[in-house]
Amino acid sequence: MSTTPVPPAPQAQAPASQIGRLVGVFFNPKQTFAAIVERPGWIMPVVVLTVIWLALNIVLVRRVNWVEVSKQQIEKNKFAARQIEQLKPEQREQAYERAGERGKVTRYVRGVIGWPLAIVILGGIYHGLFKLFGGARISSFKVSLSVLAYAYLPSGLRELIAIPVALFKDPSAIDPENFLASNVAAFMGGDTPLWQLVPTAWLDVFGLWSLVLMAIGYSVIDPKKVSLGKSFAIVFGLSIALVLIFTGLASLFS
Repeated sequence: MSTTPVPPAPQAQAPASQIGRLVGVFFNPKQTFAAIVERPGWIMPVVVLTVIWLALNIVLVRRVNWVEVSKQQIEKNKFAARQIEQLKPEQREQAYERAGERGKVTRYVRGVIGWPLAIVILGGIYHGLFKLFGGARISSFKVSLSVLAYAYLPSGLRELIAIPVALFKDPSAIDPENFLASNVAAFMGGDTPLWQLVPTAWLDVFGLWSLVLMAIGYSVIDPKKVSLGKSFAIVFGLSIALVLIFTGLASLFS
């Protein structure tokens, strides 16, 4: 008695277009990263991230009371607080105002160069780690840049959601460093020491989502050498190490 062979289930096609990749990384990451590794390209996601981040910073510059923000930041830095306490009251207010103006300029600069600089630096670090500890055969640095740029799109989504939130929220309640209540630090008081805010801000829904995508992306580059588990260990290992370093630095100044 003959049987009719059952055809294999069709696999989801990897998106070829730039728009398809931007969407696919959220809903079909493994197939999307396979297409990205085969034909790497990082310009489009970096442009998208930069435009969103710059737009958010423009909103923050116009909505936030930067003099008050400067006061809070100085109070959390024991060295800066000690210096400003030595000033006369009118000099102190002038110092706060100058710090507020510098804060605005800094936001514009961060809006333009923030994402490109972060992706290039982290791309170099992850590229070296996966080649050195993972044994990954990464054809070029462009591949690492492409994986990182697309993996960080959830973080861009966080910034996009934060734009209308910042537009309609009470300006006095906006924290320019923690502009969306998507992490643990957002629920802590304003007098919380900086060294406690650093690790709790890392526990962010969108940030952790980006790390997961990053691990998937690097595991796709060379699956024979880098398993998904090894990729997760490298990605989260570096991220946790950086959090510990910045937490230690914050504890020195707070």
